[in-house]
Amino acid sequence: MQFIDTHIHLQDYKQKCATDIIAEMPKFGVQKLLCVSATEEDWEKVAMLAQNNPQKVVPAFGLHPWYLEKRSANWLSALEDMLQEFPNALVGECGLDRRKNPEKEPQMEVFIKHIELAKKFRRPLLIHAVKSFLWLDELWNKMPQKFVLHSFGGSVEQAKIAVKYGAYFSFSGGLLKSKKTLDALAVIPNDKILLETDGPYQALVKGKESGIDELPHILKVIAEVKKEDMEKFGEQIYQNSLEFIKPW
Repeated sequence: MQFIDTHIHLQDYKQKCATDIIAEMPKFGVQKLLCVSATEEDWEKVAMLAQNNPQKVVPAFGLHPWYLEKRSANWLSALEDMLQEFPNALVGECGLDRRKNPEKEPQMEVFIKHIELAKKFRRPLLIHAVKSFLWLDELWNKMPQKFVLHSFGGSVEQAKIAVKYGAYFSFSGGLLKSKKTLDALAVIPNDKILLETDGPYQALVKGKESGIDELPHILKVIAEVKKEDMEKFGEQIYQNSLEFIKPW
């Protein structure tokens, strides 16, 4: 089987080395890693990994809502420069998190700037959304052609709304222990499902960094919930991932 990890922070690993993870990709059938940034400091690290491994690492540049106080005065122009330099780069990780910060601003303003860049450069958008679906209600009609709710852990009702607006949904191992997430899977079309590790975060085993070796397990859980043949469903999700990561 072939896999694409559609959300991994290679630059954040402590127990493993990014180059070792990349070297292990064939062992687990992983064809590409979407290496995601959270801060401006990440951008050069992600860029270097992508430059050194152009067939294996796809970069994504953005500002995570947890770290907005770290942003520089010229973050927006710097982000635009990165997207111009890397024509295959996605936009993100970005979004809204009411659990971490109940104040809408500057989260909303910064997120809208990411949405606008994704549309300007015709790039897929990687969205972090936690306890923030009320805020997202203001934005569904503004979304770019391709966007994903990363590490989706929402309800059936929330999934139905996002499906209506054409969202993709990526699932990590940690959240697949939640009945709410498993219930939501039932209303998500098969062609909108992606896999991710969110490595090194959301590990299946406490105290361990998550990694690409978990992708077959994540697929197995989702295939069982969807009552699909694991082999065929794995190929479907691989094709979904190839389609999603392409600029349009």
